[in-house]
Amino acid sequence: MVPYTRKALRPDALKPVNAPEELGVEEDGDGWPRALKGKRRQPVAAVEDAWRLDDEWWRATPLQRCYFAVALSSGQRLIIFKDLENKRWYRQSY
Repeated sequence: MVPYTRKALRPDALKPVNAPEELGVEEDGDGWPRALKGKRRQPVAAVEDAWRLDDEWWRATPLQRCYFAVALSSGQRLIIFKDLENKRWYRQSY
């Protein structure tokens, strides 16, 4: 159990949980991920699943994302998505 410190909670002390992190991705001609870019290029061995999310349509900037469950050539599996508003790729941890 975590001890009670009696410190007041401040909004600037809060951190988001599982916030997406920006990622460099090479795309194929159809816009699907081909490889992750970075210090070392990591080819995508397989796209295991793909789906699109359109949500919060009532906001000034609605969510429009294409998600991909990918397996890299190293065997690592990731969930990545492309934000269709800003055209950037992100890694999403769950």
